[in-house]
Amino acid sequence: MTARIGSNPAAGFAGINLACGGKLCLQPGWINADHCPSSKDVMQVNLLKRLPFQDNTFDVVYHSQFIEHLSLESAQVFLDECCRVLKPNGVLRVVTPDLENQAAEYLLNLREVLVDPNDEAARLRYYWIRLEMLDQLTRHTPGGDMVTFLWRSGAKIRDYLCQRMGRSGENLIPPPESPVKGASIKDGLRSLKRTLLGGCIKGVYEPLRVGKFRLSGELHLCMFDQYLLSTLLAKARFVKIAKVTAKESVIPDWDLTLLDCDSQGNPDCQVSLFMEAVKQPMAKT
Repeated sequence: MTARIGSNPAAGFAGINLACGGKLCLQPGWINADHCPSSKDVMQVNLLKRLPFQDNTFDVVYHSQFIEHLSLESAQVFLDECCRVLKPNGVLRVVTPDLENQAAEYLLNLREVLVDPNDEAARLRYYWIRLEMLDQLTRHTPGGDMVTFLWRSGAKIRDYLCQRMGRSGENLIPPPESPVKGASIKDGLRSLKRTLLGGCIKGVYEPLRVGKFRLSGELHLCMFDQYLLSTLLAKARFVKIAKVTAKESVIPDWDLTLLDCDSQGNPDCQVSLFMEAVKQPMAKT
């Protein structure tokens, strides 16, 4: 059940879905915004600069799977901006990978594969959770080793991967009958690229390519747990900071937004960290 606070569309509700990608909210009063708009229905906003909105504009600010792409310092600045554009008593909802969950899952899978190294499913779950924790921090190519793993082995642990990645990741897993074929095509293209680059050319090009990629925004620059994110939110002058689930919110009619769950109530990546916080009301004079 969604708890209720504040306003509704009829009373001039205003919400913004920042860094929306292709996940849009079509409910009345919502703006979808991104650095690189996915459609004409998305407002272009430079998320690395001051947000182009007046103070106290929105009842709700939402962003999902974005803040981990910022450095810790930039994340603090961004949360400060989210607070600035919220109305007093407005709600910020943040969704990001949960480092605590990943660490616990890693230890669980490590114990299982140590008990039986011949258990293929346990071994694949172990390799995946290591990639989930580290690959987006360290990769030098788009998709990194996660893409290769999905094509080669994803179908063998599809249910586990769907639980870890949510609905947005399901299309990345090939059908059971063709993982090897997909992997050979992708590996072949990478091999061709390496060949074309050549020896001395690659020696000059590769550092530039890696540097450009690592500044592209794809990488994770910081990972959050409940404590760290709560600390940043408190520094941004938020109160009533709470960890919630994909289905829980103090935002009115949250289930209608379809941002964290589909129309059947199925969560998108329920293992993520979901947190909400409220902008402190203005002090009475």
